[in-house]
Amino acid sequence: MSFYKLFDRSYRDYVGEPELLRSLNVIVLSAAVGMFLFAAQGGVAFAGYASSLGAGEFAFGLISALPIIASLMQIPASHIGIKTGRFKRMFLIGGVIQRVSWIIIAFIPFIFNVQDTRLWGLIVLITLASMSGSFVAIAHMTLMGSVVPMQVRGRYITARQKVIMAFSLVAGLMIAFVLDNVPGDFLGYTIVFGIGGVAGLIDILMYTKIDFSTIPQKAKTTPLHKGIRDCFTKPVMRNYLIFWALWSFTINLNGPFFNKYAIDVLQIPYTSLIIFGQITSQMVALLVVSRWGVFIDRYGSVPTMLISAIVSTLVAVAWLFAVPGVIWPVFIFHLIGGMFWCANDACMVNMQLSHTPTEERSTALAVYAVMTSLAAASALILGGALLELFSPIMDELALTFAGTPFDHYKLMFVIAIVLRLIVIGTTLPKVWNEKELTLRKAYANAYTDISGRLRHEFSRLRPPRLSYIKANLMLRKLNKQQKRGKHKK
Repeated sequence: MSFYKLFDRSYRDYVGEPELLRSLNVIVLSAAVGMFLFAAQGGVAFAGYASSLGAGEFAFGLISALPIIASLMQIPASHIGIKTGRFKRMFLIGGVIQRVSWIIIAFIPFIFNVQDTRLWGLIVLITLASMSGSFVAIAHMTLMGSVVPMQVRGRYITARQKVIMAFSLVAGLMIAFVLDNVPGDFLGYTIVFGIGGVAGLIDILMYTKIDFSTIPQKAKTTPLHKGIRDCFTKPVMRNYLIFWALWSFTINLNGPFFNKYAIDVLQIPYTSLIIFGQITSQMVALLVVSRWGVFIDRYGSVPTMLISAIVSTLVAVAWLFAVPGVIWPVFIFHLIGGMFWCANDACMVNMQLSHTPTEERSTALAVYAVMTSLAAASALILGGALLELFSPIMDELALTFAGTPFDHYKLMFVIAIVLRLIVIGTTLPKVWNEKELTLRKAYANAYTDISGRLRHEFSRLRPPRLSYIKANLMLRKLNKQQKRGKHKK
């Protein structure tokens, strides 16, 4: 049990059952082990791998959209889970297929000799991995919602994120070292994705040690068609789904292209990009993510998300100052963004549990996945198409901004920033806050609490008042006189 105390410090006092605490800790540890795969498939490694296999901007956008399109499988996955109740079995089978697919992806350059064939192999395998991943996602959130206590969800989610980030730092450095030092066009990528696939497989198999016997095999659930209808008729779920679908569209319109822009246009080495990008973001997130968990538990997801969304959107302006060979805009983007984007992730997971009723959770999560996936896939494909459309136009115009070239990438960044701010202002305030606090009341309470703590801390640092000094001197003088009197006696 002492080994798991590395992970349970922020939430163990709220969990009384030792077996439940052990299960929660295993979930955290398994995510940390599998982080090598997620660091590889979601970062600069995949962007570089796709480019090496011959993917252009539109092809890269299409390939990036495939996992999101494949998440439409979460609807049938939800139906199967409801009918059978065997979410753990569905999670394990889907997870094994998904991880094995990534191991095969690692060896694509050695399996296929023709560039077009390699791209088609990548497309087919990513689609297979993503379809099986849909079963993993729906089962995982259902299992998580069944075991994580409501009163500690914010703390647990952010504690889990903290461990994941720490392991991600190590994984990022290892990936950067391999990609920059292993010779050959493809060998480095094969090592990265091969190790990532094996680590992901271990991550999935660790769930065999978790006891979900307390979860009914066929829990009380709402029929699929009624659950889907309730998602759009109940205001709590409807407003939550609308916001996240639109938010998913705006962040994917340019999000995946940041790395491609840094690699192809700015010509930043992998090691620099990972250290000043991914590593910087995760290090600052490690320092603040626990605070965001307490903020969520105290004031709710909506006030937290509003702060996170606004700051993480505005910091993207740093990319407008980027030029080849200059790293500081990337550093600023990830330094400030890392402080706030981790709150975005925590709010997303917390809302998935708090805004979906237990009996309709699997269906509601599937509808959430479909809506956000369609929005994200549309944004990725549209973003890739617009980049290729704008490229010759912006080259001909040869515009500049603050002394730097204003190319087609920067135009897309501006469009995405404006759209994000519109979505934040029009849809997020309508989302239900699980703490039953209005935004005004939540921020008023937060201001009172934070200012009170700051005054207390500053009062401890403030120099003692003169009256206190005089009283202390008089007390010392009195003590000396008493000692002299005793000595004379």
